[in-house]
Amino acid sequence: MSETHDYIFSYSLEPKDVAEHPTPDLPDEVIKVLFKSLLDLVIPCAGDKEIKVDGFKFLKNNQVIHKLFTSIEKKVLSPEEENDGQEIKAALFYEPRIALIKKWLENILALVELEKDGEVVAVDGFRLKQLEHWTVPSEGDPAEVFEHAATRCNCNCVFCYNKGNPPQLALKSLPLSAKEELAALKTRIKYFNPLAKRSLFLNLGSCGEVLCHPYILEVLNLLRSKTNQVFRLNTNGSTLTSTTVSALAQLKPVFLDISLNSASPLRRAKLMQDKYPQVALESLPLLKAVEVPYAIVIVPWPLDSEEEMLADLEKTILYAEQHAAHHIQVSLPGYTKYFSEQEIFNREKIWAGVVKQVRELRTGLSCPLVIMPGMYEENLYAVIKNQPEVIGVVQNSPAALGGLKKGDVIRNINNISIHNRPQARELLSFIHQNEIKTVHFTVERDKGTTEIKLDLSRYAYPYYEYTDAHLGIIFLGTGFRTGYLEKLKEIIKLHQAKEVLLFTSSLVKPTLEQCLKESPFFGNGEFNLTLEVPANKFFGGNIFMGDLLVAEDFIYGIRRYLNKKDSKLDLIVIPSSPFNLNQWGRDLTGRVYLDIERETGIPVEILPCTTIYD
Repeated sequence: MSETHDYIFSYSLEPKDVAEHPTPDLPDEVIKVLFKSLLDLVIPCAGDKEIKVDGFKFLKNNQVIHKLFTSIEKKVLSPEEENDGQEIKAALFYEPRIALIKKWLENILALVELEKDGEVVAVDGFRLKQLEHWTVPSEGDPAEVFEHAATRCNCNCVFCYNKGNPPQLALKSLPLSAKEELAALKTRIKYFNPLAKRSLFLNLGSCGEVLCHPYILEVLNLLRSKTNQVFRLNTNGSTLTSTTVSALAQLKPVFLDISLNSASPLRRAKLMQDKYPQVALESLPLLKAVEVPYAIVIVPWPLDSEEEMLADLEKTILYAEQHAAHHIQVSLPGYTKYFSEQEIFNREKIWAGVVKQVRELRTGLSCPLVIMPGMYEENLYAVIKNQPEVIGVVQNSPAALGGLKKGDVIRNINNISIHNRPQARELLSFIHQNEIKTVHFTVERDKGTTEIKLDLSRYAYPYYEYTDAHLGIIFLGTGFRTGYLEKLKEIIKLHQAKEVLLFTSSLVKPTLEQCLKESPFFGNGEFNLTLEVPANKFFGGNIFMGDLLVAEDFIYGIRRYLNKKDSKLDLIVIPSSPFNLNQWGRDLTGRVYLDIERETGIPVEILPCTTIYD
């Protein structure tokens, strides 16, 4: 990559205008604002113990306590923040230190003017310097760079989640030309270090169609010069012409997740407003020919009627299998109150109907067929949750060629007993990473046990050694890690709590209840643990995913619980997954989890856990 000047990451300033409302206490008020904003990024400590700060004193008058959190703003963004550009909104999520600097500068400039050579300098913005100081720990995934190119979309899907976002989160056009975006992407590539696992502050995620960016192939080629890791690209398929497919084949390893949604050109055009639906449909044999593996994603949106949707779902699944898809993912549809204030469809009826059909089709398919979220299917049909059951095997994978079958329940891997799904997945990932060549399985099959030996050197397309961390075995989602319960017990013991409220979701709750009953850490009467499922009031509609809860939902849920129970709580425990969007403990609205304790006055702890929805 040739040496070029770094792209300038700059941000506008809007200093506070205090001329109309002068106050002698303004310096003190500014310090209060700055201190309060800092506490959204740091937790004060004394030795190794955390200190919960809710006020401070000035040394000039240590008789007065200035309270910091007497009134927490319910709005997602202030009016000033709402007017900020997309880059500052992204900073609120992924690099709040930039947003903090902006706030500090604006408040300081309300008190002082800057000079140069005795002349006042009018400042209206700031820029980052020495970008190496702004790299952050990352996964080292090239998607951390190329997803910044997802600023456009050439389809207009009727179910697009951007249409269902609240105004504060809605995708807006960036005030950058394609060439300016290319310059920013080149700078990101320069500071992307996959070996050290560092990159410039991250992105909000892929909101548009990466492959329709005018310079995406140039970006991918530059990235390929820095890493041999797989490029996993989300695409609607509309750009997958023979020319693009050939170019992607030259960039291997590449894996595509294609939102096909329908194998009918007419229905795809209606669902996605795709002007040329045949391009995506005809891309599947092209990808197979050059051995670029792909998954097919289908959102079964009940357009026209449920019956038509289910009939088209079956045809689309069969079309994907015909062309050797790696796997097929059926993403159950949902919408927020911002998408529609009226009910569009009955979620339980549609979801249950889709799952029933998927399970019927799965038995006759050689291509793995999965439901997202998998826990919904598990809750409907599985008596025992969290089982290490095989629901599919990738064609031509070591698992398929070695004889593993749908319905097998794994009980032993290389003489290690397997008790649950996360344990099986983690052990298989370890085997995959360490290039072990032979794996022995004991599985339950047809009410008996079967011994299976896999030769991991035997595989062919569409199996992909770069992405198939589980040797071609497909499970019903990640499952629930029982190690979380040990951490939960530690948190409760640390607080010496007797009355504990643990928030969960309706999807996770059945598995969590089962694991609590089986756990040796609970049930001895040391404390009373209550599970509560808060409502997704912020997003509304028919959304009920725990990972989409925000701080406001938890605050409402706590108050509702206390009003209902009229009892005292010693501790509230919240899974970290709604705050896993970034490394700064913020929810989808950019609000820090610490606000929950500030508003309720009850100790709140975060239980570290990964996102179960996968």
